[in-house]
Amino acid sequence: MKSLPDFSYEIPLWEKGLSVLGIDEAGRGAFAGPLSVGGVIFDTALIDKLLKLGINDSKLLSAKKREVLYHEIKKHAIFSHVELISHEIINEVGIGKATFLGMENVYKKGLEKFGNIHGLIDAFKIPKVVSQTAIVHGDRKSISIAAASILAKVERDHVMENLSQLFPEYGFATHKGYGTLMHRNILGKIGPTAHHRTQFIRRFV
Repeated sequence: MKSLPDFSYEIPLWEKGLSVLGIDEAGRGAFAGPLSVGGVIFDTALIDKLLKLGINDSKLLSAKKREVLYHEIKKHAIFSHVELISHEIINEVGIGKATFLGMENVYKKGLEKFGNIHGLIDAFKIPKVVSQTAIVHGDRKSISIAAASILAKVERDHVMENLSQLFPEYGFATHKGYGTLMHRNILGKIGPTAHHRTQFIRRFV
């Protein structure tokens, strides 16, 4: 059994007097809906409690477990924020720039509350941000990043579930806007909604 994320990356930064901001995204590869970027800062006093919660990469958790952890993270974090970047912006600037925009906005929000922060980001480095570390598969190594991934995933899933009520024929509640065979078949038959990433899906449909 693989070990859960821990505070191995956070502790040396805390020892330097830095607040550690975990950042991760959800929905980067989706055909529809927003990009969601989460950010989380924890207090060192809660290390033991947080380790016992079972926080992990959101993709490795059931929807029910993510919902439970979402509320636990919101309760215990000293800072949490989710930035939603709309499909309109994604269509306009592309997913790469949209991702950096979301991460920059989350970082700025953290900086407004805690002036001395260091970002731990899953895979990416944010342009023009000096104090940061990009960690490959960071959502499986750092609790701060894993927690951010859960917030981003849960809030984006809620958006897609709401969209599913408006567009029941597209099955958004099932595939959350990702390019599943089901989703591609539906797009081939009836075309995109106003919430699809039209510049992206034309490569696949």
